[in-house]
Amino acid sequence: MSKNQLFSSFQQLGKVLMTPVMILPIAGILMGIGSAFTSVSVQQAMPFLTNEFVVIILKLLKDAGSVVFDNLPVIFAISIAIGYAKKEKGVAALSAFLGFMAFNKIMSSLLISLEKLDPAALLTGQKLILGIPALDTGVFGGIIIGFVVVALHNRYYNIILPPIFSIFNGTRFIPVVSILAAIVLGVITAFIWPSFQAVLIHLSDLIKSTGAAGSFIYGFTERSLLPFGLHHFVYLPFFFTSLGGSMVIDGQTVEGSVNIYQAILASKDAMFDIDVTRFAMNGKVLFAMFGLPAAALAMYHMAKHENKKRVGTLMIASIIPCIFMGITEPIEFAFLFAAPLLFGIHAIFAGLAYLLAYVFEINIPGSSAFGGPFISFIFNGVMQGAKGSNFIWVPILGIPYFVAYYFSFRFAIKKFKLKTPGREDETVKETIDGQLSQNDLIFDIIEALGGKENIINVDACFTRLRVKVVDKTKVANLAHWKTLGANGFIMVSDGVQVIYGPKADVYKTSIREVLGVA
Repeated sequence: MSKNQLFSSFQQLGKVLMTPVMILPIAGILMGIGSAFTSVSVQQAMPFLTNEFVVIILKLLKDAGSVVFDNLPVIFAISIAIGYAKKEKGVAALSAFLGFMAFNKIMSSLLISLEKLDPAALLTGQKLILGIPALDTGVFGGIIIGFVVVALHNRYYNIILPPIFSIFNGTRFIPVVSILAAIVLGVITAFIWPSFQAVLIHLSDLIKSTGAAGSFIYGFTERSLLPFGLHHFVYLPFFFTSLGGSMVIDGQTVEGSVNIYQAILASKDAMFDIDVTRFAMNGKVLFAMFGLPAAALAMYHMAKHENKKRVGTLMIASIIPCIFMGITEPIEFAFLFAAPLLFGIHAIFAGLAYLLAYVFEINIPGSSAFGGPFISFIFNGVMQGAKGSNFIWVPILGIPYFVAYYFSFRFAIKKFKLKTPGREDETVKETIDGQLSQNDLIFDIIEALGGKENIINVDACFTRLRVKVVDKTKVANLAHWKTLGANGFIMVSDGVQVIYGPKADVYKTSIREVLGVA
């Protein structure tokens, strides 16, 4: 496999793994509301929250959110099957679910028979998974099953068997072979997983010992890889595996920073732990709520007078999802290609934000998994002060951070004559995104991609249209994409990525409809 193919494969994997992560914001908001308004300190301040009916409603919200977090492994299995299946994606999804169930049931049955697992008293490393007492393989188990099932699916979905087995021809064969493969995997995993889990826990302890320096490296690396679309591989392992920590909460072992944080929220007694929260992007609260808005203000002030209206509109549209949803790409791509120096400054500031958040023990996650920085600050910070959120440090550190970002960006733009939005040498046409109907815009996007015949495949992640094309030379340049409302544009090995922010997935669906593909 060539370097370009490997890079493309990693980008595709990152996109597929983000599918379940996209579900987390609403689940995080529901759990945040349910947990915040049932905390003792909030109930003492607002006694009406102890009303039986209100308590039931809040519990329902919390339980609705926990459904997603409690079942992330099977969600990952299904997402991978859907993302990589070439045809008949529904069959692949069903087979992944059945395979995951069989995988855990076989592990459970074998370990109980060998008296290695006691379903009445689950110990560390064991868990009830969809009602089955088994080893807690976490999202790793789901990912493994997902890839095994999709490999079998893509090879055998159109198989023709001997007449005696013809009832299982084609897609009907996939659930059968998936269950058989899951049986083998379940037996193997039952014996090797405890050793693998011990290695992960040891790595977690090593990472924990890095302290503030480790937090800086985590934040700096995650931001630095964003232009390549590889930043997911920095934080996802910490989000959902024991690399992000392992903790016993209310008698249940929980692994992964996101899972642990949500379990702490749901517990009446558990307190926040900075060695967990730092991997749930606590530093993002500082640079997304204060730093990047300051950078946007600096770019607006440094724009040419005749361009200020256009730049102001662009900056406001970019700042809103940054603060409220934690989607930073629109504002970052506004200066990434025009002024890479500014992105380098931003990456260093991001690393410092994580360092400061660790030192001052800011236990507020800034990840979109918790609804975004602002929502998380309110529900997981201000309303969870009794759990040790230390929310007061956010404005105390945030205001100086705003000032530092603003003057650093302003100085660099002026000193090095950087061509940030509104300072371009050539006149940039007024963006037509929002002036055209969405239908017209979709046809213009297709044309900018080189036309229907030049498009091989269209997909999207949180913020980017990911398009495989026949000939990249037929694709329009960045200046043209900006007239179509794009925040940025990247050439990759087998195609292009166009940054449209939260609208990317909507545009993907519309483009596929025009192209006549599912």
